[in-house]
Amino acid sequence: MRYLAAALVLLPAAILQVTLAPRLDLAGAFPNLVLLVVAGWTLARGAAAGIRWALIGGLLLDLVAPGALGVHALALVVAAYFTGFLQRSFAPDPLLLPAAAGALATVLYNLVLLGLSELAGHPLALLPVLQVWVAPSALYDALLMPLAFLLLRRVDRALPLPVRIEW
Repeated sequence: MRYLAAALVLLPAAILQVTLAPRLDLAGAFPNLVLLVVAGWTLARGAAAGIRWALIGGLLLDLVAPGALGVHALALVVAAYFTGFLQRSFAPDPLLLPAAAGALATVLYNLVLLGLSELAGHPLALLPVLQVWVAPSALYDALLMPLAFLLLRRVDRALPLPVRIEW
């Protein structure tokens, strides 16, 4: 049931990420919907569940976005891992923790993409990219993350608990 929920949330997020999100441009940045979903689910369910969603969401994003297969999946896994670290390390707060996690996840996600671009032979000037694109994106995602977290926490609570079969 949880994998069906992941597909029903992540597939539209990936499609909207490449079609609608660029039109929501503010100060050169637009929201990363798949990242918001992955970070929100990580805050709601923990690092293991978040990393599973990151792999699924990243591969979906890799399939619908131009570029090499696997780059978004790797970047989202890194972001989910560190979001899980924040979730375990700090007291739950419906505003501050999601906002901080959204900003950190966005910065890490973009740094991984920049590093992979450099490794692929497409160097970018790091400081201008950080100033013009990454910082505004981190702020944008930090503002949207509390709402995404609250919505995903409601989805999580609506899902039945998995049944563990033991021998």
